[in-house]
Amino acid sequence: MVRLSIELPDDVKAKAEIRAAESGHQTVEAYLASLIRADADGAGEDFGAPASLTFKSQKQLETMLLEGLASPASDMTGADWADLKRKALNRPAK
Repeated sequence: MVRLSIELPDDVKAKAEIRAAESGHQTVEAYLASLIRADADGAGEDFGAPASLTFKSQKQLETMLLEGLASPASDMTGADWADLKRKALNRPAK
């Protein structure tokens, strides 16, 4: 194993400590190593987005954003917000 030393601003270190604990890592070092491994493997956290909302490149993301901006907009109704809240509350925990 190779030792790597980095300096982090206090606020970043505090956030990393919180995320490490939340994600079940015993140390910040283990948490950061898992992030680097996931990045190197091309794997990210799966938030369960439908295929229509995933992208493989920055260019594809920008194209999708421009398409969204060009699409017609409509105001959210009370029923829309209630449906969104119901779906969020019924979403299985990870």
